Amino acid sequence: MPVEYPLHRFIQDGRPLQINAQPLQASTDDVLHRYREGQLWAVKQGVITAELDTGSWVVPARRIGWIPPGVAHAARVHEAARGWMIYLRPDLCPLFPNTPTVFDMTPLAAALLERIDGWQKGPAELAPPQHRLLDVLFDELKISPANPLFLPMPSSPHLVGMTLTIVADPANKLGLDDWARRTGMSRRGLTRHFRAETGMSLVQWRIVARMKRALELLAQGDTVSRVAQRLGYDSVSTFISAFSAQFGMTPGAYAL
Repeated sequence: MPVEYPLHRFIQDGRPLQINAQPLQASTDDVLHRYREGQLWAVKQGVITAELDTGSWVVPARRIGWIPPGVAHAARVHEAARGWMIYLRPDLCPLFPNTPTVFDMTPLAAALLERIDGWQKGPAELAPPQHRLLDVLFDELKISPANPLFLPMPSSPHLVGMTLTIVADPANKLGLDDWARRTGMSRRGLTRHFRAETGMSLVQWRIVARMKRALELLAQGDTVSRVAQRLGYDSVSTFISAFSAQFGMTPGAYAL
């Protein structure tokens, strides 16, 4: 059962939020847990991943992830991550979706976060101009949603084993017929069950699994050519095209 944490001390003191500033410490939390606050993960550089009950969720650089209160998750902050970890007072959380969401970090949102970062050392009660800035930040987030990189996991044991194998080795070249034989299913049955349990085809799922791993490897400092090789792409240009289609920029631009 997930661990439930009490409200943070600053939130208990009446502040609307607590913000932990950059750089974020590299860490891995394998224990599912819940917060009574909502959480905003604003990532300027690097990657944060979360394991949810239903799969893996990735917040890459220039994105802001939202975890509503009470959602069980286990977070991992990858190396060289910079940004802000923000805890939002529960009564303010209905302003945001009731499911995990990823927002674009617009230049305005980044500038507001820089300003809000300095509030921690001030009094708990915000001045009217501070409340107005906070309202602007919330409005900016709500109008700038982005598509999250979410890797849903199937529920059937034989399909779980298959997906765990692919996650462990994204360069795996086994095709649909190979997996059908390994799982003891027909090609059609595997296709039907996999889509029913994940909402994606196996081809789509493998692309997301590769992109998730690509973000992690780039955050660790791997070169674009090395990442392409480790993910099993036949050429660097094919990897660059796939990455650009997913994120709207080349992996080289992302890594800067």
